[in-house]
Parts: sequence; structure tokens; C-alpha cells
Amino acid sequence: MRRQRGFTLIELMVSSAVTFITVLAVSAAFLGYTQSFYTQAGIRGGQASLRQTHQMVVRNLRMAGYGMEPWRAFDFPTGWSRDSLSFVNRSDRLVFRMRNPAFSTTVASVSETSITLAQPLTEPLLKGQIVQVMCSGAVGWTYSRLSTTAAKGDVALSLQPTTGTFPNLNEARNCFTTSGSLPVYLYKIDVYDYSIRLIDEDGNPATPGRPYLFRRHGLDEKDPLDSYGEPVAEDIEALRVSFVRSDGTFFTPNPTDLAPTYDTLGDPGLVTNNNPANIRAVVVGLVARSTTRDSGASADMMNQIPAFGMLPDGSPELALTADPMTGQKVPYGFRRVVSEMSVQVRNMRSTEMPVPIYHDPDAAQPNACKGEIPTDDKAYNCAGG
Repeated sequence: MRRQRGFTLIELMVSSAVTFITVLAVSAAFLGYTQSFYTQAGIRGGQASLRQTHQMVVRNLRMAGYGMEPWRAFDFPTGWSRDSLSFVNRSDRLVFRMRNPAFSTTVASVSETSITLAQPLTEPLLKGQIVQVMCSGAVGWTYSRLSTTAAKGDVALSLQPTTGTFPNLNEARNCFTTSGSLPVYLYKIDVYDYSIRLIDEDGNPATPGRPYLFRRHGLDEKDPLDSYGEPVAEDIEALRVSFVRSDGTFFTPNPTDLAPTYDTLGDPGLVTNNNPANIRAVVVGLVARSTTRDSGASADMMNQIPAFGMLPDGSPELALTADPMTGQKVPYGFRRVVSEMSVQVRNMRSTEMPVPIYHDPDAAQPNACKGEIPTDDKAYNCAGG
């Protein structure tokens, strides 16, 4: 009789050990692949956020100053921060204005406290909206800000009290009342206010918040100091803005410097000073971090926001190890990408107030959008701005 044999204990132990090592190796490889996948996904997410932000800011910035005097195109409010006035504009806020080329309506009457339209609004105008009132041919204009929201269909606009400073000018112009058959136009002035804000997403004030790029328009805000506006991109950690003159030199704009007007644009002293009207290009620098933390990083790795820009002596700026607004340490373990882009603001070269031709397309006027003055006063910008 043949004797049946099984596995010995040693054989079972060896096979179990081999199986365990194989499973351990496969698990380690899978975990490594998973970690690499999420790390790369986080990096791609940060890069996508950076591209989206650059495209949006650049697209808006190229229109800065359209339909306005160049010295009123950019704003530098109290919250606009710099490490030092001697630095080349290390800022975390960018504020500029432009006329909205898609909005126009005609005015029946103008006073210091209100504006009456010639036809009902086709869209609402929110409280805080800056408006530009202009006579035909730009023989006179002024700016005002709405004190209440005007609904679609309204014809009366209430204005904030005049302060003698832009945008609450509410100036009286002769052409507003003596223009006869010539129309008086009302335009919207849009404001773009970009800034970086940290949002406490985990409810723990001891940990750094997640950075977002916010955009405000100054409309219907209950408390402008607490209102961030709308988040437009996540994980944007730094925004740095530099301004360039026509000769290619960087400068820190100073709104208190005497502004060149349309009548004094040839004055050498006024076109080379530090007034914001002399901005010809804006260099926008951004730092974006990955959307996820590298789980393999320690607390002393990837814990700085990279520096970009130069100090006045030509040496590079230092990396940020703490958030300049809150003083909290920069979160570690995030991959970071730096990008800079130079944007020319061509509207800042305007030598006179732009007056687009508005016309409601009509077969009877086939050349109305080719430079001929239309005979109606319909609100259509056939020149596209």
C-alpha cells in the first residue's frame, strides 16, 4: 500500500512567508502608486488653478482704463499692502476699473442726488454701482455712485451724496440741461478688486486657512471691510503686482502725484512721475500650491512660499515662511508653482475720452458701424468698444 503524504510544517511556514512577502511587496507598490497618483493629481490641480487665474486676470486687466481717464483706471485703497515703499511693488491686491462696453442707456435729467433715465432699465443696477454720465461728443461728463439698487424696469436712480472726490463727484454740466436734441448717455463703470484671503475650512483657528483668490466689485456690500466678494480660484497663495512705465522701468504708483490730464499729456514732468496714469504695463505674479498635501513630506519640507521679484539693490526677495497677514506658518508638504505674466494696458495711452458709436442695426443704415454717425440713440455699441 502506498503511504499518502501531505505538507510538512516547515513547508507550510515557508510558503506562508513567501506569500506574505509577495502580498507586502504588491501592497507597497500599490500604496506608492496611489500616493504618486494623488500627488500628481494635486500638482495638476494647482497648475490648472494657476492657468485659470492668469487667463481671467489678464483678460480683465487688458481692458483697464477703457472709457475713463487714465489717472482713474487703477486704485490703491488702504488694504493695498507693500512691505516697503522702496520695494518694487510687492502687493497682495490689484484694483482697476473700466467702462462696461455692453451697457448704455440715455438720460432724461440729471441732478446732484438722482438721475432720471429716458427709458426703463433692461437690467438691474446694484447699490454701489459707479456710473458715468456723458454728453454727446464727450463735451462733458461726471461720475456718481448709486445709493440704492435699481431694479429692472426702473427709470429713477438715487445717488450717494457728493464728496468732491471720485467716484462721488455728482458734478453739474451745462450739456446735461442745454444739450437740446443731443442725447446724454449713462454708462457703467466696472470695478475689479483682486486679493488673496485665507478661509478657515476646518474650523480650527490655530491651523492656517486655505488660500483663495477673491474678486470684489464694490456692489451692494453691507460691510466692505468684511466682504471678500466672490472666490474665483482656490489654492492661490500669493499675488504680486509690479507696474511699468513707458520706458520699461518699474515704479510704485503714488496717487498723490500730480496727474496728467488730456490737456497736459505732453508735459515731460507729468508723464514721468509716479502718478498711476503713467502705468503702461502690469506684471502679475502668482504662486499656486498643489490641491493636496504630499503625505511623505515632513514639517520642514516644502514649507515656504517661493520668492519672486527683486529688492532695490538687485538682490532676490526672501521666501515667505509665514503668512504676512495672519502671521501663521506656511503649511508644509505642498508643491508650489510660480508664474509671472506681463500685461500691456493699452487704454492707459488714451489722449482723449473714448466715445463709442452706438446704433441699433438697421437695414436702412448699412454703414452705421463703419464710421458714419448714426441718426438714432439706441444703446448698441457697434464698434465693440
